[in-house]
Amino acid sequence: MPGLFKAATAVLILGLVCFGQVGNVSALELEEEEEGDGESGEVPLYYLQLQDFVAAKIKEEEEALRPKIFEYIVEPADCLYTIAARFGTDVDTLVRLNNIVNPSLIFPGDRLEILTVVGCVHDVKDGDTVAGIAASYGVDESTIMHANAISDPTKLTRGERIIVPGGVDSRSAPRLSFQWPLQGRLTSGFGWRGGKFHYGIDLAAPYGTPFYAAAGGRVTYAGYRGSYGILIELDHGGGCLTRYGHASKAAVVANQRISAGQTLGYIGLTGNTTGPHLHFELHVAGEKVNPLKYLP
Repeated sequence: MPGLFKAATAVLILGLVCFGQVGNVSALELEEEEEGDGESGEVPLYYLQLQDFVAAKIKEEEEALRPKIFEYIVEPADCLYTIAARFGTDVDTLVRLNNIVNPSLIFPGDRLEILTVVGCVHDVKDGDTVAGIAASYGVDESTIMHANAISDPTKLTRGERIIVPGGVDSRSAPRLSFQWPLQGRLTSGFGWRGGKFHYGIDLAAPYGTPFYAAAGGRVTYAGYRGSYGILIELDHGGGCLTRYGHASKAAVVANQRISAGQTLGYIGLTGNTTGPHLHFELHVAGEKVNPLKYLP
């Protein structure tokens, strides 16, 4: 039983006992006296006020315990586990709600949406009903109605956000999307080339042309590395990594947080190359894959 409700109920019970005792005394006295004007049977004003107090406290606690969504700014010592524990949710809920690809890659200053219960959030579309949402996420209708204080389960507003406590999102996790790092001419694809396997694509462009991050992430390497020449490597989380080789110079440093489309460096001739171009690689789950299958 919630704390305030428990305390208020105890006070109410005490009031009942006291009122009962007063009533008993009055009854005994009345046996010896003539019949009065009948006012002795009225409920005292203090008792009515006590009832109102208890009702208000019950409503207050119900509102306090109702699940909520709010924005939280990540602090230096935070990780998803500590954030989840602090607000009564779990890491999976935070990952789904914020479309986080790699739970380990959150940084101070990041803005996260927090759901104060384990579950999901559903954005209402035309035709949605509480019954349909409940069926989609595998929960009872009453759970959704109570969590969102819904009075009419057939009337939902498009764009409204519905909290689904304990809901399981059956949809697949969001797929990380990539963009072209450079609008250059494709001179070499992924595959066998001159008796060797080429594990990326080459995009030719004039010397000094900037190239960009194909997706957001963290710089894990920025410097000279063998045949790559000056190489920039980004970790995008979820087992995805991109490499950008042969740069003339890097515009970023190791451990820097990068947004999609941010300048990483400039086209050059460093490493094993016969002309100015960008060598672009994509690694998924530790395997080098054809970037063309992931680019728009």
